[in-house]
This record gives sequence, structure tokens and C-alpha cells, in this order.
Amino acid sequence: MKDWNTEAGRIQVPLGEQMLTTEVAGDFSLPDYQPEIKRLLRIGVSVLPPNRYAGNGSMDLGGTLDYYVLYMGNDNGLYCAPLSADYRLTAEVSGGAAGRDGWEIGEPLVCTCDATAETPIGRVTAPRRLNIRCRVNARARMYAESSVGYSGGSSDAVERLTDEAEASRLLWGMGDAIPLQDDMILTPAEGGEWRVVCAEGSALITEATAGMGMVNCRGEATVKLTLCPGGAGGESGEGEDSGAVAPTVTYRKIPFAESVELEGVTPNCACCARAVCASLSVMAEEGHLHIDVGVLPEVMAQANEKVRYTKDMYSTRRKTAERYATYPIEQGMRAFNGNFTLSDSVSLEEVGIDPSARVVDVCAVATPEALTYDPAKERCVLSGTCRAQLLLLRDGEYGSADMVLPFRYEFDARAGGTPHTMGMDGNPATIDVPISYSGGVQVLHCRVRMDGERVGLDAELAVCLRTAQPSTLTALTDITEGEEVTRGRGEYVICFPSPSDSVWSVAKRYHAPLAALGAANNLQPAPADAPESLEGVNYLIV
Repeated sequence: MKDWNTEAGRIQVPLGEQMLTTEVAGDFSLPDYQPEIKRLLRIGVSVLPPNRYAGNGSMDLGGTLDYYVLYMGNDNGLYCAPLSADYRLTAEVSGGAAGRDGWEIGEPLVCTCDATAETPIGRVTAPRRLNIRCRVNARARMYAESSVGYSGGSSDAVERLTDEAEASRLLWGMGDAIPLQDDMILTPAEGGEWRVVCAEGSALITEATAGMGMVNCRGEATVKLTLCPGGAGGESGEGEDSGAVAPTVTYRKIPFAESVELEGVTPNCACCARAVCASLSVMAEEGHLHIDVGVLPEVMAQANEKVRYTKDMYSTRRKTAERYATYPIEQGMRAFNGNFTLSDSVSLEEVGIDPSARVVDVCAVATPEALTYDPAKERCVLSGTCRAQLLLLRDGEYGSADMVLPFRYEFDARAGGTPHTMGMDGNPATIDVPISYSGGVQVLHCRVRMDGERVGLDAELAVCLRTAQPSTLTALTDITEGEEVTRGRGEYVICFPSPSDSVWSVAKRYHAPLAALGAANNLQPAPADAPESLEGVNYLIV
């Protein structure tokens, strides 16, 4: 990674976290070839990562919501309408840096944005028209450049105290959509051809490694196909027994490998990456399906840099007045991709499911809510909720139900450990130490099991996470010289240091050169501002 500090005296400072919310509402019309809506069953939503546009003291974030409206038609068939809407958010650059004293921010700006959508609310306003409202929540973290410390004071009569700290630098980037194709052969359905009701896509990056100026990603795109027999009509038969047909759900996995260019990345960086399905089309062609997928990757990389700065300064000839500033910094901990399994159940009564109903499909969304850190064990716990939407079939009629389950994911705070999951009971207590994080949790696969009076969910979840520990750095930013220091010829001062004194504090108090003070008192080498620099010293000749 580029050594910004030795070349330009600059570091990357976090400007804090901002919680952003916007509500997206709109009316949608189905095309004429789409059957009329008899009953809305489920509205799934996928949030595409926003593009960033910096300017005028703010960061504009703009992205897309992809809706999957599953409904029952007048023929009792199952249908899906893919729709989309745009969302807009604004993060104030100065919002997180309010109260800063003695330091300024500059470009380039880096913004991480973890956007999630709450369950959309739909209302049918006409046979082929509906209104959809959806709330988008985003957790944005802003980072900017800042010059650190004071670079003046090169006179021989100036004593300078320098120090070194470790600060993290975060890099973020989004690549171009990766085009993927696949063909799926269909076996003939009983009573006719298969009809594609709905096609939904997701993407998982299993490995992200840093190269020179790029992040190498490997993963797979998963296409979920909901199929129904019965041709275009989707009916199960005629007469009184006519009703809805249970769909068949199948998955197709398409592997991919891609390199995302990211300026400043070197092999010593820690990386993580995630991806979404930005486009998806499925075409039926003579007994098989042709699938086109566009996968959009998003990558993050971080590395800790050594920051050399001026901690303090004084003049041996003049009295001085110093000004200091405290800079917020982060110390990078981990950036990784992982996965874990969530398995839990609730009672049928709790989620309002009739015992005679059959679960024919399920989709789920995971939302992280908090990250806690136990410094004694060097472990972190990411907690949140997983909301599953169930598609039910009972007596030839479709219905739906929601179930919400908590999740916990525990992992080593530092690189080198093996992430693993813990059960809901018997978890060790965590200490609430603030840890900044970027990334999210994605549900890859899930299935529902009916067990007597309970309904259970087994889900595989993927994690893309970058963690860092907030810290501060206090540096000298300016010094003003005053009147000269006067001393009598041959004058000596005897100083009896207090327990809080150091060689530096005594030398600064009397405007004495450090080398002369050390030589006159035969002091042992030690950091000048360390308390042990005066260990065993009862008095000093200044």
C-alpha cells in the first residue's frame, strides 16, 4: 500500500457512522400479457449497492431496488412480476466530523454503505396495478484524508518529540457486472410443459485475495427457479377439484472468477468482497432453459500503516505556546468472507400457520444489527435477525406467513483464527467495546421443515465483513514563539522531579537542550517522554 505518511504527511481519518433512511413508494402497472392479480402472496426485494457521487460537502448514494411480486391469478395459477425502483440517500461529509478541532479533511473520500430493505408493503389498486412501499435503511461510514501533525521547526534551537502510531487505510471499489450463462435441460412435466413462474438470483464470493492493484474474487451465482406444470394456464385440472398447483423449486449454480481493479491494493492487504445479481433473464428454448446472469462485485481492502508525527516541541531560546489536535483513527482488525448455518424453530401458532397447510417455498433476508467485542478472548459476535417469508398451500389456495429468527455469529477478532458459530444458549458474555465494521450477511439457501406443532428454518448464511478498532492520535499542530528565555551566566538549577515527570517534561519546563540535560545527569537511554526515563533519579541539574 502506498506510504501516504512519509510522502505527504497524510492519514485516513474516519468521519463517523451515519444511519440513513428513505422510503421508496410508487405505482406499477403489469404488462398486458401478465395475468390479472387475484391475491398478492409475497413481495421479495433485492437491494443493489449504490453508486457514490461526492460533491458540495456530501456523498450522494443512488441504487436500485429489484422487486419480485409473487401473486395468484384469476385462474388460481402462480405468477411473478419483476419490477424495479430507484432509491436515493445522502451522507453528509461534515456530519461525522462535527466538533473536530485543529484538523481539516480533504479528498479522496471513501464511503462504505450497507443498505438493506424492510419487507415491502403492496396494495392492489386495479386488476393489473399495484402500489409498493419499501423502506431502505443504510449504515454509511465516511473516510477522508487529513494532514497529521506539525512539519515546521527545523531550527537548531528547537527540540522535537516524534512518535509512531498504527492507523488503518480502507479502500473500496465496485467492478463491472460479470456476464454469466448457463443452460438447463427440462424433463417433461406431467400433463404438459413446465412454466417458469419466477427466477431470482443471488451471488456468493467465497474467496477474495489481494493482488497488485486488484482484488481477485472467486464465487458462484445461484439462480432459483420456481416452476409450475400445466403450460401457460397453470391449472391443475377441471371441475370442482380445480385449484392451485404446488410449484417445484430448483437451483442452478454458476461458478465465476474475476479480478476487480482497486488502486492502492497490494498483496499485504486484507480483503473481503460481496456480490449481487444485477440482471437475470431466463428463456425457454425447446426443452431447455437458457439463463443469463449479471453479477456485480463490491470489494473492500485494508492495511495498517505506520504514522510518524510530531508529538510535542519546544524552543531552548524562547517561550512557546503549543496547540494540539486529536485525530480519530482506526486500527484494522480483519477483512474476510465466511459462512455459517442458522437452525431454529417456532410454533405454528406463533406465526399463524394452519397445521394442514403445506410450505411450498421460502425466501429469507438477514439483517445485522450489532457487533460486540470481548478483548479478553479476542473474539467478536455479530448479531441480528433473519426474516423468512413462507409460501403456503392449503386446500388449493395459496397463502403466506412470516417468521423472524435471531442469529449470532462469533469469530476471531484477529486474523489466524477459525470463525465458527455458537448456539443460542450458553454464549459467553461479551464486553461492549466499540468496533467499527462494514459489510453484511446474505442468505444463500434456506428450507423449511414441519415438525408437529412447530415450523423450523435451516438457512446457510454468508458473511462479508471488515472490522477495525477505533483509536485516537494526538499530535502537535502549531507552535507560537514568544519572548526570549533569560539565564544568568553560570546559573544552575536543581530540579526535584515529581512522579509524573519525564526527561522531556523537565527539559521543556526549563527550555533545556535534551542532549545537555542527559550529559549533565548521566541519564540512561530511554524514550524522553516515558516515566521510566527518570527511574531512580532523585534530582536533576538543569
